[in-house]
Amino acid sequence: MIIIDGINSVLQSLAFAYVLIYCVDKNPRIDKMKLLFMTLIFTLIGTLFTGAFGNSPGMIVFSTHILALGVVCFVYKKNINNALIAHTIIYCIIGIYSIIFGNIIFEYVKGLLPIEYVDYEASFIIYIPEYILMFLCLQYIKKIEQVYKFIVNEGLLIYLLIISFAMDFTVTFYLLTMGYKTQLIKNIIYLMFLIFFLGILVYFWKAHQKSEQIYKLNEVLEIKNNELSKIKHDYGAQISYLYGLCLMERVDDLKISLKNIINNNESTPTAVEVNKNKNSLLSLALKPAIDKGIHVIIEEKCDFSLITMNEMEFYRVISNIVNNAIKAMDGQGIIIAKSYEYLGNAVIKIQNNGPKIEEYYLTDIFKIGFTTKDNDDKSHGYGLSIVKDLVESNNGKIRVKSTDTATEFKIVLPIE
Repeated sequence: MIIIDGINSVLQSLAFAYVLIYCVDKNPRIDKMKLLFMTLIFTLIGTLFTGAFGNSPGMIVFSTHILALGVVCFVYKKNINNALIAHTIIYCIIGIYSIIFGNIIFEYVKGLLPIEYVDYEASFIIYIPEYILMFLCLQYIKKIEQVYKFIVNEGLLIYLLIISFAMDFTVTFYLLTMGYKTQLIKNIIYLMFLIFFLGILVYFWKAHQKSEQIYKLNEVLEIKNNELSKIKHDYGAQISYLYGLCLMERVDDLKISLKNIINNNESTPTAVEVNKNKNSLLSLALKPAIDKGIHVIIEEKCDFSLITMNEMEFYRVISNIVNNAIKAMDGQGIIIAKSYEYLGNAVIKIQNNGPKIEEYYLTDIFKIGFTTKDNDDKSHGYGLSIVKDLVESNNGKIRVKSTDTATEFKIVLPIE
């Protein structure tokens, strides 16, 4: 078993090192010397702490994890956040595997055979499947990289770290209570606790996202408010000037000045746009919403030049969805557009806080000619059917969901 444990430790360390270098270094050719060095360091960490804290399983789990994170931070001090994400992804994969196979399944199976077969059971239930898991991680490294990019784009490092330490807590409890007759029940309770904890984490993550959006919108609204205050001040001076023209009975000049003021007023939008890239296709397609007085938040984290759909078709898809939202919102509310890459696809979400689309409409919303408006002249009800045809003709998918608080269109398009 010592040899099997050693092989397992080396393979885990290799997986940690390979995923780190592949995702963070972004070099098509893996630096073999760096891979060897990192594998050796991770192996030594596991071996030294197992020997030093052999009688304290809690210290082994938490200490090796913390020290490994410290090594990652030292090696990638110029890119710490991304390095921690890459390391923690593979840590979570191994951790989830260990809880399911090494804890629940092994605990159940080891009681079925005599005690002298326990090493064989451990080999076939824990170690051999873990060797296969490590091989699959290296084989499908591009899938791991896609998850890595998604977590980097969404800024989920802190939540990923919390999940990893929650798994440490679960494994430590298992090791501390190992040997009790009711261990299987305890294992299930620990797993339920972990699932509950993950649910709470997702809830607070979504709340955090909403609070960030509100904060960004408030920042831009403050800037817009200052602009409007300046305009108000200018209008005071202009009104005084108009009054002077009136007293002097310069009617022609008065007409010209009034016309200029009206034109300037019409060209000043009251809505705001929160967006880092003002020249993106999403920004262009959402401009009509701003002109109608609807606030827009754009979180663009995807390179649309990579999608299979051409630029003109993509613009038609987004603008049709936006135009429907504008009509429904009647010049009030917020549209939030997000884009990111996920598992070889570009994901675009367009959300508005307009009126809810009733459930019985959602099944027909993409049908040709369907509309909730007066359609005697048959001029409505084609926009969303065109959207669906364009998306599906490019091997994509589109879905819509609507609640009392928001309506969301989700588009998934393959990346070339």
